[in-house]
Amino acid sequence: MDSISRRLVRRNRAAQRGVSLIEGMTASVVLLIGLVGIFQGLLVASRQNIMANQATRASGIASQVRVSLDTLGWARVIGTAARPGLLSGEGCDANEEVRALAGGLESLEPTEDDAWRVSCIFDLDAYEKAAQPADRLLPSYAADDMTHYRRVLVVIDKEDEATGVTINQVTVVVSWMELGKRRFVRQYFGFYDSGPFGNETYVEI
Repeated sequence: MDSISRRLVRRNRAAQRGVSLIEGMTASVVLLIGLVGIFQGLLVASRQNIMANQATRASGIASQVRVSLDTLGWARVIGTAARPGLLSGEGCDANEEVRALAGGLESLEPTEDDAWRVSCIFDLDAYEKAAQPADRLLPSYAADDMTHYRRVLVVIDKEDEATGVTINQVTVVVSWMELGKRRFVRQYFGFYDSGPFGNETYVEI
C-alpha cells in the first residue's frame, strides 16, 4: 500500500471516529433534555402536592373551628345584650389588616331590599394568643399552624323572611400565603334563635 492509500485510510478512519463522537454528543444532549423535562415535572408535581396539602390542612382547621363554635352554642358564641358571646363587643371591631383576611366578605354590602348586615369580623388568632389555654377555642392548636395560617370569623345577621327571626350566619375563613398570593378556605354554618321568639323549641339547630 503506497503512502497515498495509507493517508486515505487514516482519513476515513478519522472521519468515522468523528461521526461516532458527534452521534454520542447528540445522544447526550437529547438525554439531558429528557432529564431536564423529568426534573421539571417532578418539581411541578411536588409543588402541586404541597399546595394541595396546604389547602387540605386549611380545610381541616376550618372544620375544627366550625365544630368547636357549634359545640359552644348560640348563647356563648353570639349571646345577647345582657350576656354577650364570644363574637360580640370590641372584638368585632377589626382593623383593616384583619378585614383584609375575611376573604372578600368584609366588602359585602346589602341592597335596599336585603335585610342583612355584616355584624362582626373577629380575629380568632389574636384572641387565642391573648387568652388562657382553657379559654381558647382550640386549646391544642399547633404553633406551626398558628404561624402559617390566619383564622378570621365573620358573622352576618339575616332576618328570616317567613318568621322574622334573626339568623346568625358564621363564616370560618382560613387563609395562607401561596406563590405570593393569599388563598382562602371558607366554611359556613348558622345559629337560629331557639327561644320563645324564635322557633319555640329551645333546641338550637
